[in-house]
Amino acid sequence: MGFSKGAPRGRGVGEKQAEIIFESILRSKAIKSGLIRDLNDALMFVPGIGPDKVSDITNNIIRRHLIEYTQNQFSLLGKEIKTTMPTGLLWDSVAADWTEGYDFIPVIKGRKILLVPKVFVKYAKDFTGLGQKYYDGFVASFIRQRELSSMGRLVSFKERKDGTKVPHVYKADIERDTPRGKDSVAEFSLKHPEVYQRFKEAFFRHNPVSVATIAAAQCGNFDEEKFSKQAIKAPEALPTGARTAADYQSLMVGLLHFLFYPQLSNPVLERPINGDRKRIDIAFDNTSDSGVFSRIRQDPFLLGREVMIECKNYTHDISNPEIDQLIGRFDHRRGRFGIVMCRDIKDKKRLIDRCADAFKSQQGAVVVLTDTDVVDALSRGHFGRESRIGEIIQQQLRDILS
Repeated sequence: MGFSKGAPRGRGVGEKQAEIIFESILRSKAIKSGLIRDLNDALMFVPGIGPDKVSDITNNIIRRHLIEYTQNQFSLLGKEIKTTMPTGLLWDSVAADWTEGYDFIPVIKGRKILLVPKVFVKYAKDFTGLGQKYYDGFVASFIRQRELSSMGRLVSFKERKDGTKVPHVYKADIERDTPRGKDSVAEFSLKHPEVYQRFKEAFFRHNPVSVATIAAAQCGNFDEEKFSKQAIKAPEALPTGARTAADYQSLMVGLLHFLFYPQLSNPVLERPINGDRKRIDIAFDNTSDSGVFSRIRQDPFLLGREVMIECKNYTHDISNPEIDQLIGRFDHRRGRFGIVMCRDIKDKKRLIDRCADAFKSQQGAVVVLTDTDVVDALSRGHFGRESRIGEIIQQQLRDILS
């Protein structure tokens, strides 16, 4: 995925160009050797494939998911998509073939628009000159160090001003020995996979763009600190009770998305499950790679691929029925972890005991967050809110397990 300002300038991947790319991949030494395992590897080692082509190919493969994501986001904002448009080719992973059809896709100023989850957005400049960065920073550095440590054939002696000579490896000699071309670099990477692995860990590490950066790129006047101060006041201003239950749910999806991103992403309101016989108030995809949500996702019992959230705008404490309702949404596909959002808890020990009973009977883990918890995390600012909400959740999990 790219991140551009203004109208997109790419031309996409047409049928003829797709054939050229396919032939280029088949002829590549890297594909024959097994070096290529994903599109990032193709970007590095296949001639004729650059960042734009990787972005175009990715869009074609995941278009079905982007259509679904766009529809979910419009629903989240209470907006209806009224236009039915041709989908274009959609990849069917079960049939291993391309299909096409019609679906609800927004049209703005005559153009079909698909939204992309911001957690996956990257700046185009992050992929610019990757080949040069790999060669100069990793390949050439490795060769230089190897030659100097073994006094290899590429070592020359450079005379200092005082007449002493020191061993040196010139850049030109490295390039003659291992040219910069993709095939040559692929051959080097096959012989020294640990060098390429270090590069991938450094440059292809998932590092989502921040909310403030995205907002600044779009409108230029987003004040994150001001937003946080207003958000802190919002729960107190909202009355409890059934009449404002929908307002409370809408408020929570906004505040929790702000608090949890990029650990959790793609919020869906009223997510239908079990053939639409049940619904989850709010469901987030667990996209974390560190912290408490990452541990929840990787836990062999919890398997928290999704984080399910129920919102209770009650004037009284929640009890067993609310805990049981959320547990009823758990399964081995979505996971066995969820959060109940409520306004306040008067008897915290009793509630923790109820959640502990559910966990000990292997039903899953339920954490309860209140307005106080949300405000506490929001008040910690840009650098503290994510760690604080993680601490609150982690402490409750410890209490449940103890």
